[in-house]
Amino acid sequence: MALEQEANLHCRNCGATDLADLGFIGKIEPFFLKRVFNMELHPQRSRSALKQFARTLAWPFRRLASDRAFLEMQSCKACSFVQAKHPFPEDWITQLYLDYRSATYNAERTHYEPSYAAIAERVGTDTQEVSLRVEGATRFLTGKLELSPSFTMLDYGGADGRFLPPIAEQRFVYEISDIPPIAGVQRVASEDALGRYSYVHLAHVLEHVVYPLQLVKKVVEHVADKGYLYIEVPQEINDENLRLLQQGKAQFDVAIHEHINYFSIPAVTQLMNAAGLHVVAMEAIPVNLGWAKSAIIRALGKRH
Repeated sequence: MALEQEANLHCRNCGATDLADLGFIGKIEPFFLKRVFNMELHPQRSRSALKQFARTLAWPFRRLASDRAFLEMQSCKACSFVQAKHPFPEDWITQLYLDYRSATYNAERTHYEPSYAAIAERVGTDTQEVSLRVEGATRFLTGKLELSPSFTMLDYGGADGRFLPPIAEQRFVYEISDIPPIAGVQRVASEDALGRYSYVHLAHVLEHVVYPLQLVKKVVEHVADKGYLYIEVPQEINDENLRLLQQGKAQFDVAIHEHINYFSIPAVTQLMNAAGLHVVAMEAIPVNLGWAKSAIIRALGKRH
């Protein structure tokens, strides 16, 4: 609890203390509200059957128009990272991912967010997304790594390891779920069994976690001396809108769904610096994942 009370005084991405309060602009999506807070929105009850019927009928339209729960957000003036002002208890966030991407997860999320049904079976598995992310990371890394016959790669939190670039023969994946790894990738059964690796792949993880800097520092412990850490995150707020947020001029809300953190090039740069890494290369590019168009930040850091 003390950590959580102290954390809202610091950027959880770079550790800086110069934060801008953005007000109640964090729009909590219905599925997140249910899974994390065990709450849901519904029409107000009335003793009059006629009024209740009218409210029930109007509810789908009211919910789309205005009724949402909101929380306070902050922006770091040092790195532009956007976070919830008060950090979520980590065990609350765990509830969101107990059955991540499974049939039960998809069914419950679709119940609260019907539009999710159109993409539920494609997120994270669409062939266009897989090939784009693997080929994109491979292109980005080409010529930037010092390879050797003993070069080892770890995908940290990478499900079955399908997004790990096929650069080296010794490839591993650490994942808390029971998803079996793809061919050519070995699963590390527990965190205690993790060693140190020439390259660690941390892709599309940091936008989900409460304390990004803490996690990166922990992951860096598994990077060998002069080894590499690759970070990949979405950029869901463009640079111009980030500037407007910091100036208090933005006229939009920030969605809180699976993602609770919002990154930019400066945010990822400062994150790597704060974790003691030398930034080798970085890029932010638009991508078409097949089920959505987005922007991705790729970054490569090297351990001194």
